[in-house]
Amino acid sequence: MSSFIGWLDYSETEQRQVRDLLRMFTDKGTVDDLGIGTVRDAISDQLFPGTSVIQTRARYFLFVPWMYQEAERRSPTNLVAKAEDMDRKLIEALRRSDDLEGLIGRQAGASVSLLPSTIYWNGLATFGIFTMPGMSRSQYGRLAGHRSGPVVTDGELTERARSFWHAEMPPPPEGFFRFEYAEFALTFDEADWLCERMLSTERIEPNLLGRYVSALREGWPAPTGEFWDGPLPDTTPLRLRRLVHHAHRFSLAVRGAALLYNLMLAQLRGRDGDDERVDSLLAALADWALDADAAQLQRWAAEPDDLWRAVIGPGVRIPRATQAFVEEWMEVLATTPLTTLPSDTRARGVVRARELSHKKALARFGNAKRLEDWAGESGTAPLSYRWPLVRRYLADLHAGLTRTRVELPHAVH
Repeated sequence: MSSFIGWLDYSETEQRQVRDLLRMFTDKGTVDDLGIGTVRDAISDQLFPGTSVIQTRARYFLFVPWMYQEAERRSPTNLVAKAEDMDRKLIEALRRSDDLEGLIGRQAGASVSLLPSTIYWNGLATFGIFTMPGMSRSQYGRLAGHRSGPVVTDGELTERARSFWHAEMPPPPEGFFRFEYAEFALTFDEADWLCERMLSTERIEPNLLGRYVSALREGWPAPTGEFWDGPLPDTTPLRLRRLVHHAHRFSLAVRGAALLYNLMLAQLRGRDGDDERVDSLLAALADWALDADAAQLQRWAAEPDDLWRAVIGPGVRIPRATQAFVEEWMEVLATTPLTTLPSDTRARGVVRARELSHKKALARFGNAKRLEDWAGESGTAPLSYRWPLVRRYLADLHAGLTRTRVELPHAVH
């Protein structure tokens, strides 16, 4: 029997977690062999709420609600299917523009399996664009179908109130639903409104996404490079600055473990080509040691409680086994000369034990077939905490905010 994943009626948050997991397994650089994903995601969610690794461009936060609102009007009892049909038509409309970066379905076209409405649903709720957080698309479709249509109120024929979507959303461009042409460029009003929605996530506590968005509105350029290389927006509070500090060091620490893990696999397998991999990984570890020394990683690793104070807060749960591994690895880094890490017996033992306990029967250290099938590199990309996607959003918003109201993009012909 072939295997499959059925969504049933799980929450959109649960579906997002599974989709992110599937996405990671398509990228040899981001596979979580050592099981630190809960820490990475806890940091990412606090820095950049409403985002996920499979989002692409900011205007999808408008495309999706526009289509669902239209589906409510056209086919309220079958609105999800109607909106998904428009989702697929939008792909072809966007393909006719000059800017194809981040186009969902660029290769697969209308047959793409993950549609924008699926990918962006959680973010739409986080930003308050969809006003029913925790409600899945199927639940929304059923409820909207029951609520649609005219009713009699005080003797007058009126339309039932629709409160699923933010009331002040900018309208779609004229002719949008002909799906002849569309593009990712935001108008000034769209960019300004999306900034407001992203800033709304700061009602409880500031986050780095909100601080960058606020800086854009004050005239800052769109950021480049890594966010920990700065400068951070002037209004970034100390708590967030500390979290950025820990995010950078944690990324470095985990990359050292991942490089050592891959080195050990290459040495263990010993297949044709693995000698070259060993040399390459040893060189990468030497470069990593220089970066780690520049970041004072050993000093950071000596204070694991500082990391947990920055990362763990209300609603954040890190499994005890994950905390134990991170703390043990930090102790290794704090007490071992970093240049000797490739041959350090204790460091190797910590990495090996973690993979065996985390992946159990699928661990490459205990499963000969899994070792043989190893692609030669796994999980060695530095943790980015969704920053490349956030940087793309900020560039989209900056372009819209610097466009005058007269310079509106021709979103649809």
